[in-house]
Amino acid sequence: MTTNGWGLIGTGRIADDRILPAINAHPGNKLVAVVSRDQRRADAFARKFGAQHAYTSYDDMLGNPDVTVVAIHTPNSQHAAQAIAAARAGKHVFCDKPMATTVADAERIVRECEKAGVKLGVNFHNRFMPCFIETRRIIESGEIGEVHLAQIEASPGARSGGRLATWRVDPALTGLGTTNSIGVHVYDILRYLLGSEIAMVSAFFDTPRGVMEETNLSMFRFANGVLAQLSVHEKTPFPHNDFVIYGSAGRITGRGLTRSRAGGELHVVTAEGETRSREFPAIDAHGACVAAFSDALLEGRDPVPSGIDGLRSVQLTDALARSASGGAHVRLAY
Repeated sequence: MTTNGWGLIGTGRIADDRILPAINAHPGNKLVAVVSRDQRRADAFARKFGAQHAYTSYDDMLGNPDVTVVAIHTPNSQHAAQAIAAARAGKHVFCDKPMATTVADAERIVRECEKAGVKLGVNFHNRFMPCFIETRRIIESGEIGEVHLAQIEASPGARSGGRLATWRVDPALTGLGTTNSIGVHVYDILRYLLGSEIAMVSAFFDTPRGVMEETNLSMFRFANGVLAQLSVHEKTPFPHNDFVIYGSAGRITGRGLTRSRAGGELHVVTAEGETRSREFPAIDAHGACVAAFSDALLEGRDPVPSGIDGLRSVQLTDALARSASGGAHVRLAY
């Protein structure tokens, strides 16, 4: 039986809590190696998750022939160099979001992976939440008619004392603030739900020049004509985390469903005025995303979400930053 030999770089909370357990949970995976700048931390993770090797050098891990796929869970600005090095070493790449902090770097990642003939996937795990899978099914069925408008909010809520003092507060490492930390998930979800690319954006950030914004209010026009209003923020303690999809013959409302670690309810209103509701408990969406990528490798398929999805996300966040700083609508061209 073919096995995916995983190596992971970046031993932070998400890797510890979600990614490494998900790798080990899949029967077609074997955790070969972990990389941390600190040898003691690398050793601790290797012991905890059963990795065969604990490295402090990423290049040393890439030189291990048993590593066939690399999971990248490091600060955002490091993704491009690490993904490209993995591709050139002949390793498949599973990259955390955002895939890069500049469009040029995202394009380089896609190009280098294609050139090396390796698969490239992105951790847009919200696509695996059952509430969004069901919402997409309803939209595609035509039950609510033609979609005209979408509204969505996503927020983890404000932390007492402000953001934690991690690399996520350093613009040199993050690129953007809440846009890259929270927003990219719901932007990708709207592309997934509506099956259309974003053609134009207009954004307002709460900080001048778009440096480490904590609130991003934006509007999208999709190529299929749908308009969307989006709010992503980290400044208020009691967010709704709702979404609404308005169609010509009905409406879908998700209550408390835009964050993968929380459950909520989905309400559907039909043209006849009938309403039905369904509860959706929280699931391990990260685990489902890792499993889907693992399956794609074993079956020789292109993964979804793909590197192109990652590129589209970076193109969008670049457009949002330009809109917020310039006070103008920005068109996207692909």
